Amino acid sequence: MSEVKQTMAGKTQCNRTWNIVKNVLLALVFLGLAGAVIGLSIKVNRTTSERLGGEAYSIGILDAGGEAKEGETAICTRKGVSVSGLKCELKKDAKIKYQIFFYGQDGKFISASEELTEDYDGSGVPEEAKTAKIMITPLADEDGKVSLVEVLGYANQLIVSYEK
Repeated sequence: MSEVKQTMAGKTQCNRTWNIVKNVLLALVFLGLAGAVIGLSIKVNRTTSERLGGEAYSIGILDAGGEAKEGETAICTRKGVSVSGLKCELKKDAKIKYQIFFYGQDGKFISASEELTEDYDGSGVPEEAKTAKIMITPLADEDGKVSLVEVLGYANQLIVSYEK
């Protein structure tokens, strides 16, 4: 009878040990999965692309030297955006043309693209360029002047995306 009690006590002790090991292993797996999810979310946030909205534009022009000037015939971005991952997509039936102006780390103008009427895939960015500004010019504006009410309409015809 004492042998049976010892055997039962040994099995109970073995079950307790196994439960502890199992719980520790489950905790380690859970912590590993949590760490992986956190790591992936941080990486995704670093390479998330942004899109320009209508609020990023104001009425004005960029001259041949990349300088912002007063003018009522176009709209341009107020600030430069990263050239990393820069893409521009015209919406179907868009009635605009656009031009991309490239600037270096110090904000110094480098060059400008031709006036574009097709999508831009990010090729042809000057090697030393860090930021870009976009100028949108309507193709068929009734009075030839962009009004404050028209800014959003013209800006929404071009989808500009870039990496943060």
